[in-house]
Amino acid sequence: MTSRKQFPNIIICGTSGVGKSRFCQQLCSLNSVLKHININDLAKQHKFLLEYDEENQCDILNDDAINDYFDHEYVQKSLSSGLIIDYHSAGIISDNNQIHAIFVLRCTCDKLMDRLNSRNYSKDKLEQIIQSEAFHLCLTEAREAFDEAIVHELNNVTEDDLKNNLEFILKWIDQWPFNNTMD
Repeated sequence: MTSRKQFPNIIICGTSGVGKSRFCQQLCSLNSVLKHININDLAKQHKFLLEYDEENQCDILNDDAINDYFDHEYVQKSLSSGLIIDYHSAGIISDNNQIHAIFVLRCTCDKLMDRLNSRNYSKDKLEQIIQSEAFHLCLTEAREAFDEAIVHELNNVTEDDLKNNLEFILKWIDQWPFNNTMD
């Protein structure tokens, strides 16, 4: 029987426009063991959508179906190693001891507005996103859904922030206890 190193499963979350997807893509390109899972793409691909919310201009995802899929495809098959889960809310995945860290990306409201202006959102949608960031909604949700000890806040405003955050998480992954092996 062979054993292989186990890598931490990480949720990267934050409001729309803070740079989650770009961050996850770059992180996985720097460490080929890591696997990027974009929850929005997964939900669309497997039709885990309940409805479209016209007012908020977004799909309503079937959280139960996503959790069942995650459990079946990764946890039960012992493939839950090195997953980088990309979604605005950490609570989309149940706290089942398979998540080892949550990194909440943050951005200043001015910079966030600059990023969002190119997305053709309605004024109400823009205001909702900016308020969510101003009131730390994603950070609060992460702290409520998981043990606060595994929730970390990272400012992701500048290109230097992006570079430093990538280096920080790669170093964190390298220092993560690898004495856990999977059969």
